[in-house]
Amino acid sequence: MLMGRTVLKKKEEDGQRFRAKIVDLVEEFEGQRDRDPTRVKFRATVGDSEFEELLDYNEMCELIEEQLEEEDGTWKFRRITGHTTPAKRGEKPKLLVEWESGEITLEPTYNFAKTCNQEYLVAEYANDNGVLEEWNNYWPSLGLKRKAKNAKKLIRQINAAKRLSYKSAPVYMFGHQVPRNHEQAVEIDRANGNTKWQDSERLEKDQLMEYETFIDKGHRSTARIPEGYKKINLHFVYAVKHDGRYKSRVVAGGHLTDVPTESVYAGVVSLRGVRFAIFLAELNDLQVWQTDIGNAYLEAFTKEKVYVIAGPEFEDLEGHVLIISRALYGLKSSGLRWYERFADVLRDMGFTPCPAETEIWMRPCNNGSYYEYIAVYCDDLTIASRNPKAITDDLEKKYKFKLKGTGPLKFLLGCDYFREGKTLCAAPRKYIEKMEATYERLFGEKPPRKVTSPLLHGDHPELDTLELLDEKNTKIYQSMIGAAQWIISLGRFDISVHVMTLSSFRTQPRQGHLDRMKRIYGYLSKMKHATIRFRTTMPDISDFSFIDRDWSNTPYSGAREELPKNLPMARGKPVLMTTFVDANLMHDVLSGKSVTGILHFFNKTPIDWFSKKQNSAETATFGSENNAARAAVEQIKANKMTLMYLGVPLQGMPILLGDNKSVVDSDTLPEGKLHKRHLMLSYHYVHENIASGAIRFAFIRGNVNPADILSKHWAYQAVWDLLRPILFWKGDTMNIEQPTES
Repeated sequence: MLMGRTVLKKKEEDGQRFRAKIVDLVEEFEGQRDRDPTRVKFRATVGDSEFEELLDYNEMCELIEEQLEEEDGTWKFRRITGHTTPAKRGEKPKLLVEWESGEITLEPTYNFAKTCNQEYLVAEYANDNGVLEEWNNYWPSLGLKRKAKNAKKLIRQINAAKRLSYKSAPVYMFGHQVPRNHEQAVEIDRANGNTKWQDSERLEKDQLMEYETFIDKGHRSTARIPEGYKKINLHFVYAVKHDGRYKSRVVAGGHLTDVPTESVYAGVVSLRGVRFAIFLAELNDLQVWQTDIGNAYLEAFTKEKVYVIAGPEFEDLEGHVLIISRALYGLKSSGLRWYERFADVLRDMGFTPCPAETEIWMRPCNNGSYYEYIAVYCDDLTIASRNPKAITDDLEKKYKFKLKGTGPLKFLLGCDYFREGKTLCAAPRKYIEKMEATYERLFGEKPPRKVTSPLLHGDHPELDTLELLDEKNTKIYQSMIGAAQWIISLGRFDISVHVMTLSSFRTQPRQGHLDRMKRIYGYLSKMKHATIRFRTTMPDISDFSFIDRDWSNTPYSGAREELPKNLPMARGKPVLMTTFVDANLMHDVLSGKSVTGILHFFNKTPIDWFSKKQNSAETATFGSENNAARAAVEQIKANKMTLMYLGVPLQGMPILLGDNKSVVDSDTLPEGKLHKRHLMLSYHYVHENIASGAIRFAFIRGNVNPADILSKHWAYQAVWDLLRPILFWKGDTMNIEQPTES
């Protein structure tokens, strides 16, 4: 597995860093590799020279481990990090160039500028380092001084040079060079003395032929092209998996086809829907399995009229006209064709889609006491059933799908699933480890783990006045925001309000904003064990009093909740919906806008969350809390409708809890009055839903309202008593010492 692999060596004294390629194994005696591998040495070529060096086993393992942690896979020009000063007369400066592969090499300035088309980059570097005049005299033919004067053209040409470097430079993944096309795959195999890339291509072609993906019309010299068919191209996409496997995928040039006149949208289940299905499985004592359908798109036929001329990678079929009959990757409609194909299978198995979450399919079990569910995310299935093996057996034996990764749910869409005793848990721990590794690669150090909150208490990033970030750091900031937003959707709602605040500055962030994102990464690294636990027992609501009011003498007399007439029969154990809501007045001091924080529970399980800046500025807490209550009621009704369409019986009316007594009293008392006309719609919406019996609204003290976690930049001491039972306590939450009342 190591032959042909490349690793980055340690830096040389002059700052250069070379890539070594393993070419041979050196044993002191026959069989040493198996008996005593630590004494084995490897012969490796260094850089572009023919110079060879011996590396021992331990050094090689250390270099590989370091590379796996730091390397992002792509080898292209990154930046000029420095230059040499001529020590002798007649010498000229050389550039110290850093590549994306991690190598740092000394390059002759003139050769680098001309052969890599980087004259503008060299001009920019010389200008920034005060050597423009000197270097222009060294190499007048490069025209560095002239190029540096035209600022707009300079920037444009610099970006073009970087794009050219990206397209032409070698690409590495996990230490293996990755080809860009078939010809390069053959060259790399020839250089490595093996046929690994060609073998992976052959495996992909064999699978395509097994699925009868193409209709062979014969050689193009004699074949007749069917009327109405358009010629496109095919190309291979290559990758190396984390375990060293070579992967090739044939992709169609769908960009060459006409724009479809019909919609080609194919939906996937939402993460919220996945949590719903898993919770209902735990509630009704079902097993939760996962499986992945191999070559899913090839299971469906395409309706697009396209053909290709086979290239040399198709060996015996080179030059043949091949009509694409299957939904090949890359075609615009392939996703929809697969969706239709699998939907037909699920219907044949007795499943029907949930109208409120269309990628959750359901069917009543044999005795009709509960429903089974399948949540579909393209070709990834999450199955909730008393007998999931019967379902996967049907998919394999009756419908002939090739399944892989079949078994109890362990990892899905970046989230780890495991059990603490009998309790199923969800935590994005591997994703956090990936974020930590990315942080270390970007900044050369581990995230700061001394912090106990995502941001400082009461922090206002909108007031930051530090310098604006350059293009490179802006992209880093945007990438960090994107990763943080995904981990929030996986269950880390404790950073929701902080990331929401910082995402406002994505287009033009400042250094202070990047420093705050680093702090959030440090908080996640320190508190990585936060976990969503699917606790399905009923919560104790005896502390809350709900009084039936007489609404007959109000404008809401006779109000009732309108329910769809096509709801399925309710089966299984009941669910109590509880929602906490809060607002933070003037969260943004520049715009005056407040923030709404909402946390939804099914029984004792946090199931959905929301943190967002309100659309308008309010002059008092009453206004911001009223708007938050309206948003909470809208979400409660959406969640309630989803549960009812999933056939779930509800334990009474959903409960809404807020910590502003004025708002609660105003909305729950029939004689309550509205004194601010601009809040009229929010006020009447909440009022009518309470009068109709759609929800119950009660007051809760602010120090025990977990929605505070999603509405304020909190301090650790202020929210730990709220966070601990929800995300960090492993046992029965009734055994936690409750926070003292103020």
